[in-house]
Parts: sequence; C-alpha cells; structure tokens
Amino acid sequence: MRHSSPDLSRRRRRRPLRQWPRRLLLIVNVGVAVCLVGSGLAFGWVRYRIDAIHTVGASHLSGTGSSDVVDGLAPENILLIGNETRAGLTNPNQIKQFGSPQQLSGSLSDVIMILHLDPVKRSASILSVPRDLFVPMPAGSPVGAYNKIDAALNDGAKGPDNLIAAITDDLGIPINHYVEVNFDGFEKTVDALGGIRMDFPERLYDAYSLLGISHTGCQLLGGAQALALVRSRHLQYDPPNVPVEDRANWPYDPESDLARIVRDHIFMRVLIKTAESQGLGNPLKLNSFLSAVTDQVTMDPGLRSQLINLAVHYRRIGAGSIPETTLPVTVVGYPSGYTFDGNEEGQVDFPVQPADNRAIDAWDGQALPRAVDPRAVQVYNSVGTVNLAATTGTALTRTGLRVTTEGDVAAPSTVTETMIKYHPGQVTRALAVMKRFKGAIMLQPDGGVHRGTVAVDVGTTEAVTSPRSSQARAGGSGSATTRPGPAKAPASTASPTPGGVQASSAKDQLTPYDPRPCG
Repeated sequence: MRHSSPDLSRRRRRRPLRQWPRRLLLIVNVGVAVCLVGSGLAFGWVRYRIDAIHTVGASHLSGTGSSDVVDGLAPENILLIGNETRAGLTNPNQIKQFGSPQQLSGSLSDVIMILHLDPVKRSASILSVPRDLFVPMPAGSPVGAYNKIDAALNDGAKGPDNLIAAITDDLGIPINHYVEVNFDGFEKTVDALGGIRMDFPERLYDAYSLLGISHTGCQLLGGAQALALVRSRHLQYDPPNVPVEDRANWPYDPESDLARIVRDHIFMRVLIKTAESQGLGNPLKLNSFLSAVTDQVTMDPGLRSQLINLAVHYRRIGAGSIPETTLPVTVVGYPSGYTFDGNEEGQVDFPVQPADNRAIDAWDGQALPRAVDPRAVQVYNSVGTVNLAATTGTALTRTGLRVTTEGDVAAPSTVTETMIKYHPGQVTRALAVMKRFKGAIMLQPDGGVHRGTVAVDVGTTEAVTSPRSSQARAGGSGSATTRPGPAKAPASTASPTPGGVQASSAKDQLTPYDPRPCG
C-alpha cells in the first residue's frame, strides 16, 4: 500500500524536509533506568545522572486519575518523541548525511510512539502513530490549521506540548508524560554498547539514508550504520536474478514510512536486549552509554521524578514481551500529492474507523474515555454531494441521536476526512458520535461548538453504522495480513477507504527482506 518514490516532493509551507531516524526511545524511560538500578551502582551517582536530564513542563499532560496504584505508580501513557531537528549539528559527516541546520530548519517528530505502563500487571505496550496521519492542528499552531501530525512538534519550545495536544484532541488518547530525544546522541548510544547485531536475509540499500548492507546474515552494526537503517524510508532490496552491483534496479519497499515502523520495532527490541545483556557489566561502558542517552533527552519533571520507581517496578519486563501496535491508515495523494484548503501536503495518511479505535483498545483497553451521547448533533455536507447532510442526518437519527441542524460548508478538498467537532473538554460526546461512523473519521475540538453539542462535517469516505457494531472488539485492525503492495486492492474490511485501497495492519508484518534479531 505504501509507495516509496525518491522524487515525490514533501514540501509544505514551514515544513522542513524529513529524512531523520526514528529514535528508539523505550530505553530512556524503562530500559536505561532498569540498567541504572540493576547495575548496582551507588544511588548517589544514579540520582546525579537522573537529575542531569533536562526537563520542560507541558500544560496538556493529563493526570492519571486512577485508583490502581502500586508502589506509588498508576497506569500511565508516556509519549515517546523522536525530534528530527538539525539544530546544533556540527559534525561534518553528519551534516553531509542529514543536511545542515541552515538548509533544513524547524522540527518534526520522526517517531511518535506511546508507551502504556500497567503497574498492576507489571506490563508495557507500545502504540505507534504514523507520522503522516492528517489531523487538525491545535489552535494557534504555526504550521496551519491542518497538517500531518508530526508537524505539531514544529512549535519551538512548545513543540512537545503541541504534539501532546494534537494526540489528545484528535485521537482521544490522554498523555501523562513525555520523553523527547534528538538526533545527536543516537550514534553515540549504539557505539557505547559496542554496536548491535542484526540478521539481514537480503542485501539492502538506501541512497538517501546512506544505508548499504552488502552481504547477508548476522552482522555487527556501528552507530552510523544503525542510524542509516532506522532512518531508511527509500529502502531497496536485492531481488533474485538481479546483479548485486545493479542497485538502481533493485525494487523499493512499497510501504516506506509504515515499513520503517516495523523495522524500528525490531531494532528497538534488539537495542534493549543489547543494553541489558552487553552494555551494563562494564562501568566505563555503562557511563558512556548513559552519557550518550541522558545528554540528548528532554522529559517532563513528573516523569524524571519517578524514573527510579519505574525502573524497580518494571525491572523484569523483557524486550521481547512488549507488544507493539500501529494505528491502521490508508495513503492518500500517491503519486501527485494531496491538496487541502489550497495547501500541498504531499502524501498523507487517513484514519480508518473503527479499526483505529479497536487498535487503541487492544493496546490499552482503558485509554479512551467512556462515550456519552451529546444533547444535539449538527450535520454539514463538506464535499458538495447532493443531499449528503440530509441522508447522514437521517441515518444518525436512526441510531438514537438527536439531529437538530443539516446544512452545507465549503469543501476543502476533493477527498476529505469526516471531522467530528466538539466543545473543548467534551471529547466523550464526540466519541459517542464517532461510534456511529466507519471510514476516514477524525476528532476535532472547536470553541464554536456549543456545550453538549457535536458538529459533523461529513467527508467523502464515511458510512453510518450501528454504535453497537462499532464497539465490537476485533483484536487489531482486522484488515491486512500481509503488507499491501503499491497496486490498489479491495478493502478487506467493511469500512470505506479512499479509492477502496486496503488499510494497513495494526500488527507488524515482516517481509522476507526485513532485518531481524540474530539467532
């Protein structure tokens, strides 16, 4: 489904080009802390290292509000942000590989993962949010009213808080803490561990990230090569019957960013296992490792204050026991790009409901708040289809909602998501309406919507369904079982998708050429 084209422009007003690695951040708030405590080093030195972590508060963080407290810890969601900024980059080799701060300014979140920790079960799970997901931006965002979700980070010092707001407002997921890591420490972190070992079934190449895997099998990757692997989004692989030296004719991985999420999940497990098994016995190596990580980390003060508690409580979590889920999406705008409200956005991802909420529920069954029916619903046709507002309003009325208004609004694009708008702070009302829809559905807070009311701007790819059937759990996306290729295919669920393309899977699906752990 995901297409990889080196020539596809991704420029947008105030958006820097994006070619940065996904930072594998779980080691920061769990793995690294576990290593600190488990190493038996003096508590004072551990405290010193933790206190050196830079902190910045975020006003849109949610309180835990749970009674399931164990060892002073409640269930919580920690947003893991990989910041692709080039700011401060001075190494000539890195500038050659990734671009200079002068050429590529601003910040985008190259990785967006949410780590859920359950202290009762002593378990962890990860939800990945595709960075191209097209969403409304928080009010006052410098990148415009709508953009890809990664652009929410491009707001200077307020970037993490802006991204937290976008996730909470548009997806309904509360965020309790966050960790942000920039590029500079990645290579040093891998090198401080002595490199990581991965098994490559096929030779791989990426002209953009400078990845070059010239032979197959298990091999040691240093920091620079590991960085090239995790940032690869134009991956080519060696097919049968094509000369090795003829790399220009090697086929591309058709999924680009979505495929990279899969590879990042694998790399993260290998990195954590390496940190646990190799990087901690030698105090000098441990000190080098921690310096590389903690010097490049920013988090909220509340998370920093509980790192040791987290380390002790979750010390038995193994890298292979952490389930990973990715929000299902469909790609819009290949190959010419997507235009919304006059702005060229490049390729974007549209949500897929109810698959997305089912994936969220599989990741954390308590993440989304309980839906509450609104007092009234207003329905607007935002695509110009004749009688769309009236037919949608009639269908919603049959599900038990009170529809008070039907009308038309300007169409921002030929293909649009359905926006379910709610009064700020009343996302539960919007979730109740969302349960009546399937297709490309997105939430959006709007101060112009009255309390207790929900307004629906009906898009091009939606259908009204029974709220009971929408709430049925299906353990993941229930869609693809293998990676969809570049050709359009019939949707494998009843949810309508743009052009009928197949939605991506919520579960990682390895291809024969994907690298994997050794042994």
